Amino acid sequence: MSAYHQNQGIRESIDRILKRNAKRQANLGLESTDEEKYRAVKLWTSDLMEIAKLDAEFAQTLHPQND
Repeated sequence: MSAYHQNQGIRESIDRILKRNAKRQANLGLESTDEEKYRAVKLWTSDLMEIAKLDAEFAQTLHPQND
């Protein structure tokens, strides 16, 4: 079982990162520019690396954000 499921501090940290990404994704829309979409992808990649430092096993279960 991954640290996400066993350690409340890690779970809270990862949940904050996931919420940050959810907010970012929710703010993208049909009128978002390619630059805004590219930036969101880059930030998500950075978020994934941050999550992997906390729990590599959990990070592997996450899926990329696609249009």
